[in-house]
Amino acid sequence: MPDPSAIWTRGKDKHTDWGGNLLTLEDMKPHYLNDYMIYNFLKQGKVAHWEVNTNPYEGGSDHTPFLDNNIPGLLFWHFTDQFYHTDGDRLDKVSQETLKNVGIASLASALTLINGDSYTAMDIVKIVRDAATNRLSEEFLLSEKSIKSGNPAKSEIAILKAWENWYLKAIASTTDLASPDNTVILDKAILEAQAIIESQSKMFVAELEK
Repeated sequence: MPDPSAIWTRGKDKHTDWGGNLLTLEDMKPHYLNDYMIYNFLKQGKVAHWEVNTNPYEGGSDHTPFLDNNIPGLLFWHFTDQFYHTDGDRLDKVSQETLKNVGIASLASALTLINGDSYTAMDIVKIVRDAATNRLSEEFLLSEKSIKSGNPAKSEIAILKAWENWYLKAIASTTDLASPDNTVILDKAILEAQAIIESQSKMFVAELEK
């Protein structure tokens, strides 16, 4: 789903050979699904010794209509080979290992979400919170290096603030899993996680402004 890496693609992030669409902050789709699925796929990758990578949102695929209608959606794929979209694209060209690992990770994730409640949401808050603090740390180091090379601090701070805002909203989106009769504990977890993100972002911004 579109996050700031689709606007500022740097560090470990990279687009596929197809490249990304030109996006703005208004195109962002903050939601927990991105980091929740990455977390589960990396777990499966570790167990199965299977390489898992991600790319920033590029648009133009089957999940885009869902996003256009504000329905969370992701694209699971293996980048193309010479058989893609040709009459040579047959079942014998499909990786059984990839299908197995994608199937396990996506099915386990879907079953968890379908049966999810406030306690499930609290677990996801922790996953997204950790992803947020890691991302902010990575972006801070990139921004610090960029400023030292002569780029304006204002533009680098804007990137950090974009990530902060995205993650504050992504964590808040976990309320769609909450049990109607049990929202207090989740609300508290959300506020605590958001406070951590805001505090970290404030500290990094202050460092960049020096």
